[in-house]
Amino acid sequence: MPAQLAASRGEVGWALAWGLGWAALLNLSAQHPLLVRLESDAQEWLYALRGPQQPSPEVAIVGIDGRLEGQGESGESKPHPHVDFLLERSNYAALTLRLLEEAEARVVVLNLPSSFVVPQTLGDEDLDAPLRQVVQRYPDRVVLATRSSESFGRPEITIYNHFLPFSSLRLEYLVAPEHVQGVVQHRLDGAGILRQAQLRGLYLRRDSQKEQMFASVEALAFAKYDPERASRWLRERGFRPVQFNPLGAQHSIPILPIEQVCPPLPLNLGQTCGAHEGIPPLKPEVARQLQDKIVLVGFVGGYPETFPVRTADGSQIAAVELQAQILSSLLTGQVYRSLPAELAAGVVFLLGAATGLLLVRYRSSSRENRWKQARSLLLPLLGLAVYEGWAVAQFLLGRWIWPLTLPALAVGLTGVSLLLTLVILENHQRLLAQQQELERLRRAEQEAAIDQARKLLYRVATDIHDRELQELKVVMDELESLQWQQQQGRAPDPAIYDRLLEQLEQIGRGIRAQLNDVRTLATKLHISPSLREGLHRGIDTYLDELIQTGSLTLPVERHLQPLAEPNTSEWFDQREDILRFLREAIGNVIAHVQPPKGNASFVKVSLVQRDRLCCLSIINDGIEYAPTPGGGYGSKAMNTIARYLPKGSWHRTQTPEGYTHVELHWEMPGP
Repeated sequence: MPAQLAASRGEVGWALAWGLGWAALLNLSAQHPLLVRLESDAQEWLYALRGPQQPSPEVAIVGIDGRLEGQGESGESKPHPHVDFLLERSNYAALTLRLLEEAEARVVVLNLPSSFVVPQTLGDEDLDAPLRQVVQRYPDRVVLATRSSESFGRPEITIYNHFLPFSSLRLEYLVAPEHVQGVVQHRLDGAGILRQAQLRGLYLRRDSQKEQMFASVEALAFAKYDPERASRWLRERGFRPVQFNPLGAQHSIPILPIEQVCPPLPLNLGQTCGAHEGIPPLKPEVARQLQDKIVLVGFVGGYPETFPVRTADGSQIAAVELQAQILSSLLTGQVYRSLPAELAAGVVFLLGAATGLLLVRYRSSSRENRWKQARSLLLPLLGLAVYEGWAVAQFLLGRWIWPLTLPALAVGLTGVSLLLTLVILENHQRLLAQQQELERLRRAEQEAAIDQARKLLYRVATDIHDRELQELKVVMDELESLQWQQQQGRAPDPAIYDRLLEQLEQIGRGIRAQLNDVRTLATKLHISPSLREGLHRGIDTYLDELIQTGSLTLPVERHLQPLAEPNTSEWFDQREDILRFLREAIGNVIAHVQPPKGNASFVKVSLVQRDRLCCLSIINDGIEYAPTPGGGYGSKAMNTIARYLPKGSWHRTQTPEGYTHVELHWEMPGP
């Protein structure tokens, strides 16, 4: 029992080692491109299963691509030498006013050209002033998109100081940068796919080299569009990164070309978006598409600032379209939240350890039942299926993203590793058990051999005591009588001396014969190899040897039943005695009734067992010579063997049909 408990503790240790080890390795390697790719593929399948989200009607895009409607891909305009929008700061100011005042847009998000990060003047004219005035006039309805970059491992942003109204008297911003500037920063996973959006973060300002908290473009626009809803949404979900469901090619947010908002003029006349410059007013149908919406102005092609990205559904879109999709997800509540990294790692650890413990628990309890053992292998798979089903349900119903690939790998790798380890341990334990059993049998055979030697010496000593020593005592008594006669002066008969010398010589020969028998038997003293497979096999082998050597010429009938034999030294010793009994009995048949010395026509050997009672019988139909009183040496040996067997007895009977039955009965010892 202690060995079993120790083995059980060892198996539990292996289960936890493999489960927790694989879980730790997978968690540490979670950002490996292969694992990221597998998780990405699983999430793409879930996105496809759920289908694309519906676009929010509260978001609109005004796109700049450098080409007028109807122009070719090359951007050349043969009949009309126009461009869709001149990238001038005054134009952006006029466009913003037109969107806010004429179209009555609720919030305008400006994705400015890269060159706008630097102030611009023309002589004494401040070219940044128009846009700065718009920001001062509508601080709660304008968002300036700012791209972030990495500096020594820290994200940093440029502050549009030249577009922010500043009080020279109070030496402070009239509109704080964090109130107008929103950061464009999206998280690409290891497969280069954009799934997550950072709602806010700590960024290093290039102007002051200080870190400051800034919201993302989408979160800032959402907060200005509907402060109450945004506050409630952020209060419930916080500013943790969110994942969004891509709209898909068939559900994208319509892009309104910039020329429908600001009709272009010939290049020689310049371009502006102000109504006072002769630009026609905004068409009503265009204004209706922008009214009370979040309008994102940005590049959709033709410029480096397009910044195309690939989304989770495989589509490639411009950065402004991505902003619109994230805004749509925020406004409609169709965002997905990933589990915190600690909780996701805990799930992997839990499933890895549970897999190992389940395999050890149910495999050990069903070790003798192959069907139950095979069925126990399904338990970890069933547990994994339940978890994966839960994760899919959470994705589809609760918009929570639980890890899919790492738990499956943890369960699979733990299961395979642990099963191989258990098979190796079981084979090792089985080999040790076999070695221990062989060692026990060897010791039992040695003890049986010692018992055989002890019995042999006892029998030889008994025979010498009963015959030669008794005869020697008689001779010594006669010698004392002769000595007494000589002392009395009477002369003994000389023939007496010859007779006494002859008797002493016979006694010496008898003792030498006994010692020679001991020497001969000592060289053969061992456990018969044929008996290792059972008494029935030893008897069968002995009869075959007699037939092959020609010693036994009678037909032999065999009815040998395998016995339920214990593996103990006591039984090994008794088994040798029983085989010796058979040898004596068969020897008598060969010596007395086998032709030409008798008229026997067959010999039958039977070995049977009922419960613990066993019987060995030897039957022949020959005429037996009359036994001498008390029996010869063979009968004495058979008497001794029967006397030392548990409840042993033997008898020889003659049936009316002339058959001679020799039967040995004994009780099989317990294990």
